[in-house]
Amino acid sequence: MAQRTVPAISREELLDRVNRLPRVPFAHLPTPLEEMPRLREALGPRAPRLLVKRDDLTGFALGGNKVRHLEYRLADIRAQGADTIIVANVAQSNHARLHAALAARFGLTTYILKIPSHKDTPVNGNLLLDHIVGARIVEASSADPAVVDRELDELAARLEAEGRRVYNVPKHPSCKSDGSIAYLAAAVELLGQLEERGLRADHLFLAAGTSSGGLALAGKVLGEPYRVHAVSVGGSREQVTALVCDAANGAAERLGLDARLEPADISVYDEYVGERYGVPTPACLEAIRLVGRTEGLILDPVYTAKAFSALIDQVRRGAIGPDETVVFVHTGGLPITFAYSEETLAGLADA
Repeated sequence: MAQRTVPAISREELLDRVNRLPRVPFAHLPTPLEEMPRLREALGPRAPRLLVKRDDLTGFALGGNKVRHLEYRLADIRAQGADTIIVANVAQSNHARLHAALAARFGLTTYILKIPSHKDTPVNGNLLLDHIVGARIVEASSADPAVVDRELDELAARLEAEGRRVYNVPKHPSCKSDGSIAYLAAAVELLGQLEERGLRADHLFLAAGTSSGGLALAGKVLGEPYRVHAVSVGGSREQVTALVCDAANGAAERLGLDARLEPADISVYDEYVGERYGVPTPACLEAIRLVGRTEGLILDPVYTAKAFSALIDQVRRGAIGPDETVVFVHTGGLPITFAYSEETLAGLADA
């Protein structure tokens, strides 16, 4: 087990710095922290103590980690006087769904530049929810990043020419660091919940992204012993490490923190991606089945199940021992499940 180090900052001071930033609270917080005893038993006598931080239950538009992010983004949208949000993503994007719901709730308009993908039809999952909350969907002509970037700029220019005040989410400088800032606060929330039970975490597992950067940076500045394991669902280890560190360090800069997140401060995996982003792996489908049937906990086949498959594999390899405590941060994504019924049912049939 790793040992605590001397903190660079107290939890109270970290929260004070985070709370100085404009924020519009609407997430249901704190989210529950739950034990997973039946899953631990299923993984055998060498399995660690397992808990899940239920950030799928943040309470807004079917929840997810990005709800925490959006509390800060909404404050900035209002500060900019924007009345229109634009995002670019694939049909089953949690990011797009939550921005569209945010706009509906707070009287804005959302345009989604929908990037072509293999899950464009039928209209279900997140894409169906986008329609329900009134998002205006514009079809990108190609999935090529350069084309998407150009068409995003063209969309923004057209809307501005119509007199709209546009908040271009992908192009906004705080887009990534918002997520890490939100998860600095989430880390303090989690640490308090663990202490109430007389526990400390040795490992945190979750799908890689800006949230994992915030958790890792929080551990570093607070001197906490936990190790963050960020599991890529698409990019290479190098790409994901750069993204996570950049987001965390953008947050550190905004908050005036001296510490910076370095690649050695976080474990990033790309071996659980499989064929590519959005394609379930056999291990991911096993995780859906195993976690669902031992804990009644639903994982999605794009993000959380791939992340959980890494946790299961690391336990089976003996990299994590029975005297340790692992927290899986469930980042949501439930609507995606309904777009993958055939693949999921095939995985269940193979059991």
